[in-house]
Amino acid sequence: MKRKLATAGTLRLSPNEEAMFLKEEYERRRKLRLQQVREQQKYISCQIRQKVKQKREEQLHQLEEALRAEWQKAQDEKMKALEE
Repeated sequence: MKRKLATAGTLRLSPNEEAMFLKEEYERRRKLRLQQVREQQKYISCQIRQKVKQKREEQLHQLEEALRAEWQKAQDEKMKALEE
């Protein structure tokens, strides 16, 4: 009698309902994991783009300094040639 009273308040799922519930839960977790991976990839790609942009700017700055130094050297040589 006590056993019937204890289980009277709970209903068991049928095998089909249980299988459907497990499948839905699996799909929900799968979608969540895919979403997490996509967000992680977005973050990583953003970091890579920023690093590439920064490196490019540094290279342009170095090139600018090298060209400026070369130009200044050529100007100095022209001034010496004119003074002689």
